[in-house]
Amino acid sequence: MNPKLKERFTALVLDTETHFKSEHNQLVYHIGWVKGDVRSPTQPREKREYFVKEFLPLNYWKHSYIDKTTKKRKFWKMDSRGDEVLRCAFDNPKLVKSWDYIMRKFKLDASQCHGIGSYNWAFDSKAIDTTNRKLNHSGIIGTFDTPPFCLLDMYANVIINKDYFNFINKLDNTEVQNYLSKSGKNLGYSAEIMARYMMQHHEYVESHTALDDALVEFELAEYFLEKHYPLFKDKFLGNPRFISWTKIRDKLTAKEKAEQRKLL
Repeated sequence: MNPKLKERFTALVLDTETHFKSEHNQLVYHIGWVKGDVRSPTQPREKREYFVKEFLPLNYWKHSYIDKTTKKRKFWKMDSRGDEVLRCAFDNPKLVKSWDYIMRKFKLDASQCHGIGSYNWAFDSKAIDTTNRKLNHSGIIGTFDTPPFCLLDMYANVIINKDYFNFINKLDNTEVQNYLSKSGKNLGYSAEIMARYMMQHHEYVESHTALDDALVEFELAEYFLEKHYPLFKDKFLGNPRFISWTKIRDKLTAKEKAEQRKLL
């Protein structure tokens, strides 16, 4: 191989949007993914986006809770996302497909890749399995041959380091708000916050729609692999790990996290 040529790595980066706060928790209603050579930003990308036909009806947008006295589930309120999601689905009927159709496309695209992942692989893979089990009585992620990766695992263990904390310390009181968790008590580590840091765009806001979020997460994968490709292949590909928020809260050094994650 010409030493000037980078080894290709075709990745599929996905995002799911799911129902929550009801008995329909983690059922996917919107999914999108980007496929392409994550080591060659100038190469074309394939983008797919679907609304899941089975989980768009009105009943799925009802938030509910378990009454402590009767132990029965009761209606709470309508999901505020529902109106916009349904409007987009009605405006784009070609994007509304059955879950089985979407999974056939997903599995085919994944089979053409060296790796599949998302920012929070634990959440997205579970949501996909939960949705498939709801309709087909079995998970599906385990049937894929393509190794998975988790961008959150990669960023929390490698990118959030001494340089990151120094960057945070230099921000003024207004700017630092963009790097805190939703509670405002700790540093955040969402895809949105990592995009703000890596792209130096303090006010960037994710749209929280599947394809838009997959696009920015694909870009995060590009940033990481540009600097850490050997480490990615050796330690992260095929070995996604859960991340505890306490790692960020406690400001562990890169060496401490590497020892815990066995990156050394």
